[in-house]
Amino acid sequence: MKKYLLLVLLIFSVIAIAQKNEPFTIQNAYLGEILNTFEEGSFTAFDLDDVEWRKKTIGKITSVSNIQEGSYLKTAMILHMLKYKLGDITFYNAIENYKNELAATNNKANILDFQYYLENESGIELTHFFNDWFKSKGHPSYEISWFQREDTYEVSFSVVQKQSDISVAFFELPVPIKLIGSNNESQLVRLELSEDRQSFNGHIPFNVVRVEVDPYSQLISNNNLAKIGMDQELLNKEISLYPNPVADYIQIQNSSKAVVEKVSIFNMLGKLVLEETDPLSSIDLKQLSLGMHLVKIETTQGTLHKTILKK
Repeated sequence: MKKYLLLVLLIFSVIAIAQKNEPFTIQNAYLGEILNTFEEGSFTAFDLDDVEWRKKTIGKITSVSNIQEGSYLKTAMILHMLKYKLGDITFYNAIENYKNELAATNNKANILDFQYYLENESGIELTHFFNDWFKSKGHPSYEISWFQREDTYEVSFSVVQKQSDISVAFFELPVPIKLIGSNNESQLVRLELSEDRQSFNGHIPFNVVRVEVDPYSQLISNNNLAKIGMDQELLNKEISLYPNPVADYIQIQNSSKAVVEKVSIFNMLGKLVLEETDPLSSIDLKQLSLGMHLVKIETTQGTLHKTILKK
C-alpha cells in the first residue's frame, strides 16, 4: 500500500512538472485544431467576421462561471480579439507565416510560438494579453460614464472595468463603443484602455443621446453598461486639494455628486509613494519628500490628475 501511494505521488509530481514546463497544453491542442481549418485567408470551421456567431459564442463562454483557461470556443474568440487588436492584415499575415513554419518543420502548434509570430509581425508586445487570456480565467465587464458638452460637442468618457475572476487584475483591451445621435447619426470610437478608471475626451459632431458598449461583439465580455455621467471639466473644479503647497496634511474638498474612491500620489519619476483607498477628507503627507508630486484621484464619475507641492 505504501509503495502504491508513493507511485501515485510520483505520477502526480511528473504531471505537475510537465504542466509547469508547458502551461498551455490544452490551448496548444485547440490552437492547432483551429489553425488546421485556416485556408486562403479564412477559417473554414467558423467565420470570425460573423457578428451573430461572435455574439452567440461570447454568450456561451461568459455563461460559465469561473471559465477554465482552455476551451475551443474561447480560443477561437481570443483569435478574433487578437485580430481586432492588431488589425486584419497584420493578424492574417502572422497566421500565414506561422502555418508555413509549422508545415516546413512538421512541428505542432504552440501558443508561445504563435505569440512570437504575432509580435514579430505587429511590433506589439503581447505577453500580458496571452497570460490574461490563455493562462488565466474569466473576462471583463465595462461600465462607461459619458458626458457631452452642449457648447462644444466635446464628449468625455470614464471607463471602469470589473473582472469575473481574481486571476486577472486588469484586461488590457481596446474597447469599441458606438455613439448614437438624436437624428440617428452614429460613430464608432475605439478606446485604448491601459488602466482602470481611465478617462478619454473627443469631439463628436452631433448631439449624442445614447452610447453602446461593444455593439458588434468584438470582445469576450458581458454585463456592459453605458450611462450619462458628469462633465469632467466641472468635476475637476468641484474636487480640489488644499492647502497647496502643503506641509503635513492635505484636505480633499468635494462639492460634486461623485464619490472619491482612491487617491494615489506619485513622485516626479512616476513611482507610487502613497495610496489611500476610500480616503477621508484629510490625508497625512508627513512621510512624503519635499518637492512636486502627481496626484491621481479616482472617483465614481471619472479619474482626475492634479499636482501638489510638498514644502
